[in-house]
Amino acid sequence: MAEKSKRESIPGTAVAVVVTRHECILFGQRKLGSEGFEWQLPGGWINNGETPEQAARREVEEETGLKLVRLDFVAITNNIFSPQNHSISLCFEAECSNPEQLRLKEPEKCLGWYWKKWQEVEGNLFLPLANLKKSDYRPFTSDKRRTRLSY
Repeated sequence: MAEKSKRESIPGTAVAVVVTRHECILFGQRKLGSEGFEWQLPGGWINNGETPEQAARREVEEETGLKLVRLDFVAITNNIFSPQNHSISLCFEAECSNPEQLRLKEPEKCLGWYWKKWQEVEGNLFLPLANLKKSDYRPFTSDKRRTRLSY
């Protein structure tokens, strides 16, 4: 039993993907019950035995129907929601091959997906997105080799 309690206190590892198209980013409206929404990026938990890149591709397709053709690692965010709720997000930037196939595939979790400029989405941010925006990461830059951290 002590083993399980110790494991439950370890932060979960997730992916978040900045999906790009014509100088715009794909943002979703994450449901907050009847209270409204928070802006989010497509993403989710990395499954056992899965690479971060595989998780990023899977999560984007599961949530939006989009397939990724290019995937660049861009940042790590440290997301402390509360002392009991903590995650690490590995963030990627990617292009999609089929933007016309964009769909809302998880309506129980998300109100919709929208192509917007990076600077257009500022308020009501899901913590991993807020932390990414606080870092020095900016989409559409050529320097993808520098790791950005947001604590």
